[in-house]
Amino acid sequence: MINRVKGFLKKYDLLSPEKTLVVGFSGGYDSMCLLDILRRIREKTPFRLIALHLNHNWRARESEIEQENCENYCKQNNIEIYTEILDKNTPKTETAAREKRQEFFKKYYKKFNADGLFLAHTKSDNTETILYRLSKGTGVKGLCGILESSSLDFCNVFRPLMPFARKDIMRYCTVNKLVPNNDSSNFDTKYARNFLRHQIISELKTINPKIDDVFLNLSKIALSEQNIIKEYLSKIRQEIQKDGYIVTSEFVKLSKDVQNKFILDFLVEKNLEYDSKKIEEIYDFINKSVRFKSGKTLSLTKDLWLFVSAEKMCTIDDLEPEKITDEIKIDKCGSYEFHDRMVRIEKYTAADVKDYPRSTEMKAYVSMPEDFKLTLRTRLHGDVIQPFGMQGTMKLKKLFINKGIEKFKRDDIILLCKGNEVLWASGVCLNEKLRAKTLPTHVIKIENR
Repeated sequence: MINRVKGFLKKYDLLSPEKTLVVGFSGGYDSMCLLDILRRIREKTPFRLIALHLNHNWRARESEIEQENCENYCKQNNIEIYTEILDKNTPKTETAAREKRQEFFKKYYKKFNADGLFLAHTKSDNTETILYRLSKGTGVKGLCGILESSSLDFCNVFRPLMPFARKDIMRYCTVNKLVPNNDSSNFDTKYARNFLRHQIISELKTINPKIDDVFLNLSKIALSEQNIIKEYLSKIRQEIQKDGYIVTSEFVKLSKDVQNKFILDFLVEKNLEYDSKKIEEIYDFINKSVRFKSGKTLSLTKDLWLFVSAEKMCTIDDLEPEKITDEIKIDKCGSYEFHDRMVRIEKYTAADVKDYPRSTEMKAYVSMPEDFKLTLRTRLHGDVIQPFGMQGTMKLKKLFINKGIEKFKRDDIILLCKGNEVLWASGVCLNEKLRAKTLPTHVIKIENR
C-alpha cells in the first residue's frame, strides 16, 4: 500500500519537500491508514503534512475521546494537527455535516496555501456512493462514483486509497498496530450510507464477493462516456454562450435531453445536490421563464439564484444588492464621482463624433439649457420618463419591464433627473425632452473608475 500511495504522489507531482498536504482526519480506520502511510513516506521524502480533525459534536464524550485520540496520534508521530468543534446546535444531518467539513477544510487549505486536500475514500466507499446516487435518481453521472482526483471551488482533492477495499485498510491498521476510532454511529442504519453498507452491499456480496471491483470498473467506463459527452457539449456551449451568459432562445432550441445534461453539469459544477426531480424542476423553470423579458429567479441555495429571461440565463449571488441612496446635484459641466463610476457632462464641440450612440450605450448627445439644475441618482418610487420619440410620459418601472431590464439590475442604473422625471436612464433610454433638434449642446458619458 505504501508503494502504491508513493506512486500516486509521484503521478500528481506531490512528492517533494516544498509541497504541503492537508489530510481530512476523523481518526477512523480509513483516515488513520492514509495519514500513517503519508507519515511513513514523509520520513524518506520530507513534505509538510497537516491533519485536520473536525469534531461534529454529535456523540458527547465519545466525540471528545475521538478528538483526543487523533491529537495523541499526531503528537506521537510529529504531525501538525488542527481541530475544531461544531456548535451543538448544528443540524445532525449528513448534508449539514458535509457542508461544515468543507468550510473547515477550506479555511485551513487557504491558511497554509496547501497543494492538495487528501481524503481517505476507498473503493468500498465508491460502491456505497454509486448505490446512494442511484437511489436518489442522479442518473448516469452518478455512475462515475468517486474520482481519485477532483477539484472543489477552493482546492484540489486527492484520494490515493481508491484502489483499496475496506478489508485492506483494516489489515494495514492491524499489522501496524494502529488504534483507530470506532465511530458507533457507523452502525446506525438510520443513516443512508450505513444502511447501504450493512444491509444492501452485504447481500450483493453473496452474489459477487468482488462487487467493489465491479463498481470501480463501472465508474471508469461511465467516466470515459462522460468525457466523450463533455467534448461534444463543449462545441454546443460555444454556440449558446455569449459574454459569460447563456442565450436563452438558443438554449431552449436544444432537445430536452441536451438541456437536462447542461443543467446536471451546472449543478455538479456548483457543488449542489442533484437528482432527477431537481433537474426537472430547473428545466420547467427555464422553459416557463423564457416568456418574460425582465426575467424570473429561482433560488438554488440561500445565496445563489438562477436568473432566466427571454434574453439570457445566468446565476446571481446577490439578489438584493445594497441600494444606492446618494444623490448628486448638477448645475454645470464637469466630472462627478458616483460610487464606482465617473459621470462626465461636457459641452458639445464640432470635433465630437456626430453619429448618435445606441440607447444601450453609456453615452448620449443631448440638448440642454445653459442653466440646467439636475440630479444624479438611482430610481425612486413614482419616477416617470418620456421615452425618445414618444408623446407623453410613462412610469419608469413600466419602461424597464418593456425593455426587459432585470429586476436585480434596476437599482444600479444611473439616472439623470429633474424632480421625479428621468431625463436619461443610462444605457437604457433618453428622454424626448433632451432630443437635439439640430446639433447637440452637451455630451454625457459614464465610465468605470
